[in-house]
Amino acid sequence: MASPNASNMDWADQAPIAVAPLNSVPYTGPPFDSAEQNQPLNHPTMVFLDESTTMDNVNQILSVGGKGLVVEGAAASDLLKPLIGAYDVYDNNDGFFFRVALPGVEKNEKFKCAVLEDGTVEIEGASGTGGKTVHSHNMVFEMHTQNLCPPGDLTVSFKLPGHVDPATLEQVLDNGVLEGAVKKKSA
Repeated sequence: MASPNASNMDWADQAPIAVAPLNSVPYTGPPFDSAEQNQPLNHPTMVFLDESTTMDNVNQILSVGGKGLVVEGAAASDLLKPLIGAYDVYDNNDGFFFRVALPGVEKNEKFKCAVLEDGTVEIEGASGTGGKTVHSHNMVFEMHTQNLCPPGDLTVSFKLPGHVDPATLEQVLDNGVLEGAVKKKSA
């Protein structure tokens, strides 16, 4: 196969590049200044929680800055592997539009997406990726790498930047991406 710049060089002639995988590690730097600890966050934050976390804990975390992503269950286990739960939010005068990465999640009896009046989006589902074998294209494949979310139940929560009317939520889950639109709450 020719290289993408249209030269006659074969890809087999290219030297492989060793790239270290990205990992998530706990913060081990100096303690935060106490004045900084009480300041609201002004940037998006991702928080991984264990099974003992309650919804009260999640709501407390989301209320700190209003910009954040909380990941539980299979999506939060092990090292940071997938970008499951990564999201984009858009708005206009009438409402909000959001997209959420949910690789391996299908719309089935376990899938649920709800929006609360305060703008909190709560997504529950199950990831089917990460099994040791995959049956696809009339063949059986054995796993060599695992970079997507491990199989199992998951919960993803984040907060939209305003109050909404939950009854107006429209959602579509297709190809591992959830798209949702909800109208802003009228004053």
